[in-house]
Formats: sequence, structure tokens, C-alpha cells
Amino acid sequence: MSADAAKHPLIAGVEGGGTSFRCIVVRGDVVVDRRSIPTAGPEETLREVCEFLSGHEYDAIGISTFGPVDLKASSPSYGKIMNTPKEGWSRADVLSPILAVRNDVPYGFDTDVNAPALAEFERHNAPLPPSDRLTSLAYVTVGTGVGAGLVVNSSPVRGLMHPEAGHVPVIPLPADADAPPYPWGARTPFRGQNTVEGTASSVALAHRLKAEGGTGDRDALAGLPDEHAAWDTVANALACMCVTLILTVSVEKIVLGGGIMQRKVVLPSVRQRVEEMLNGYVPAALRETEGGGSALREDLIVESVWGDDAGIFGTVALGKRAWQERTKL
Repeated sequence: MSADAAKHPLIAGVEGGGTSFRCIVVRGDVVVDRRSIPTAGPEETLREVCEFLSGHEYDAIGISTFGPVDLKASSPSYGKIMNTPKEGWSRADVLSPILAVRNDVPYGFDTDVNAPALAEFERHNAPLPPSDRLTSLAYVTVGTGVGAGLVVNSSPVRGLMHPEAGHVPVIPLPADADAPPYPWGARTPFRGQNTVEGTASSVALAHRLKAEGGTGDRDALAGLPDEHAAWDTVANALACMCVTLILTVSVEKIVLGGGIMQRKVVLPSVRQRVEEMLNGYVPAALRETEGGGSALREDLIVESVWGDDAGIFGTVALGKRAWQERTKL
């Protein structure tokens, strides 16, 4: 192996999403090839993924998927998607077909929120000296659903299962007390009532607007003015989630991504609400202001530096870590 190949191995990545499976091969910072495959049934979709991978050489691979998914290597259902609302995908084995393409290379496997959390973590740390680097970060994606990935002690978190912080309860605003039931609640904790996903996801918002006389079309959210009360609802729910992460995990940075976060009014509203909720209790989350006051640090809760590519480059980060672990041996 050449010195350049050892320093910059070929890394493949597969990001499994409910809408599409994205595949990539990179060497260093150079994208060799990438492809997006619409998500159909498991057999058809994974066949196309494997065809893409078969056309490339690679030294390691990172794989992420929507969930819930079994990440425990000792489990008989390791690599399989568990009970999911995505039709036809419950109990689907995502991992085995992909690994069978090249069973001699190291791999990393995680969720579609832990992977982008790792990508954000490494990007934020890249320019910093070791003494200033983060050891923890949360990545929250807000779209059709709400999910959170966690990096703690510089590694993605998993335990009983993977984090499902999108389903934690929130303190509703007075105007949200009579919100309609979450339409996907039958398969979620608390039936989605007064949870982050059951309040702030595009599905929940569209359902609420329909109950108020709207069409129920998620695309209609793009036409809502910034002053619409729906964005206050979103900001409150996300702030509750952020405060939960700060108080329980002591996370050093929270990254908010996903389609809902394209509405620029949401991020500053989340920050303001978090400041109100914390009530000065976490001094490390505050900065001094002119006049001797304090305010929430703006670098604590930020938008994604990767944007729509956080997920796919998260798989690259997983693959790189797997390669580094292999080459240490």
C-alpha cells in the first residue's frame, strides 16, 4: 500500500433513509462517486445499493439507517430494522447484504442520527487544538420525524438501544393544550401526545393545521408566515428537548438540522426559549452581556455545518473510524 493510500484510504458510505438510500465513495476530501437511490422495498433498494458498491474498491465502509434498528452485535436481530412505520421495512436486514459485497473490510454501523452527529462532532473539532476540542455533541434532525444522535466521550452513544430523544415529553404552550392527537402516535411513546416529535415534526404540524381548516399537506408549511403560531410551537418543543439534553447529558454543543430548521426564525426562538427555561441554572451555558447581564451562548445551539450532507458524510466518518481501529492492530 502506498503512503498516500494509507493516509487517505478509500471509504464507502451508505445512508439508509425513508425517502432515499444515499451511497458515496471518498478518498480524503475528494468524492470519487455518489448516488441516490429512491427507497422502495428492502430487496429492490438494497440490491441497487450493492450494485453501486460492487462497482468500486474501498478499504472501509460506514453504514447508517433509519430505525429503530438493532445495533447490538451479539443480538440475533443485529443489523435489522425493528418495528417501523415504513411499510415493508420492519425486520428488514439492512446490514448483511451490504457487508457481503466486501466481507474483508472494516465497517462502522449506526443510526441515521448518530452518524451525522459524528460528522458534526468531527467537523467542529477539526480546526481546534486538542485542549479546546469538544467531547460531546447532540445532533437533532427535525423533519417528518424528530431524532437525536449523541456523541459522548467522543463516541456515538448506544446502550439499551440508540437514543430516541425525539419522543421525550415537552411542556406545551397554553395555545397547544388542545392540539389534535399525533397521527403516528399509535407506534410511539406517550402516543405522541405532548412529545417533541408529536408537536414539532412536519407530520404533526400539518395534522394540526388540517384540524384548524388547512389542507393537511406538509408542503403547505413552506407558505406559513414567520409570525404564525406554529413556529412558536416548534421552538418550544425543541427548546424542551435541548434543555433535557443539557441537564441530563451535559452536552457541549447541540446542532439542529432537518427540513423544519430551514425556517430561519426557529433557531433564534429556540435559543431564547432555552435561556428562559434554564433560568440561569447552568452558568457554562451563558455569556456575559454589556451592562453585566448574561445570555445564552450562541455557540451552544447552532445550525448544521454539513446541511443536507450531514448524514452521508456521517457514514464516511463511521467508515474512517473503523479503518483507524483496524490499522491500529
